[in-house]
Amino acid sequence: MMVVRVLHRFFAFLVVPVLGYLLGATIFNHFWDKVETDLRDAELVITATSCERGRPVTLRGFGYVYECRAKVENKTNGNVTTATTRGFLTPELIGTEVAGSGFRRGELYPERPYAGWGMVLLLPFGVLWFYVYIRIAWPLLPERRKTRRKPVRYQRPGSSAEPDRTVRVLGGHRRVWLFAVFVLGCAGAFIHPVSWALAGLVLPAVVWQALRGPMIAVSPDGLAWRGTSLTWAEIGDVRLTRRNVLLVQPRNGEEVRIGRFGAEQATRIHVAMGHFAQAPYVRDDAVPR
Repeated sequence: MMVVRVLHRFFAFLVVPVLGYLLGATIFNHFWDKVETDLRDAELVITATSCERGRPVTLRGFGYVYECRAKVENKTNGNVTTATTRGFLTPELIGTEVAGSGFRRGELYPERPYAGWGMVLLLPFGVLWFYVYIRIAWPLLPERRKTRRKPVRYQRPGSSAEPDRTVRVLGGHRRVWLFAVFVLGCAGAFIHPVSWALAGLVLPAVVWQALRGPMIAVSPDGLAWRGTSLTWAEIGDVRLTRRNVLLVQPRNGEEVRIGRFGAEQATRIHVAMGHFAQAPYVRDDAVPR
């Protein structure tokens, strides 16, 4: 068990942050290094003459970074110089004229027409990756002890209302693999631009599952789900299927299907129904292997 805990901490506090940074840097630099070949408004014309391949993983993310020698022509005065560039030029661009905007801090700076896309796509990736990091690292954080109240001469009595015992269950099994496909699409962006199409198609599904995924609230008063609530007197029977779909049959009306929930969520529903159900309830047997 000690080895498992050490590996869990190593993965949560070292591997996950580093991997998140590298994926984020890959997303940003994939668009940041896109160059402009339209020379009409360019101040400089950059032409790569030779390139050397660097390491496959750097602070710029995943993917080889090339250091290239380039000829730089000033369109205003016609001066021609040579410079060494790193990142935006590749062997495929040798001999191709690329638009440049000047030198900044001694480095050659090209026109970057797609830099904004890197920022736009980096924001949702950062939010989703932060959610994954919290889910992984939160169980490892030390428990916070509740602060004790200081003794006072008089305290007002607390509310006499009965505490809320409602059990709320959110989400299903689809969110996990949808997010995994989205991360794989982002990770594959440095290999081929088609991977962005995969990430772009999956992102709306991830957001939809987060906002409109299955949910149910089980309480001593009845059941409630998105926009609907029924008391136990209004419910004929309830069934939890083998595929973790909750079927609610009102006494007046058509049967309602809620789900599909994940295995953990289905267990929580089953336990809550065992405590609070005042209508006939049954859970089908697990799916046979």
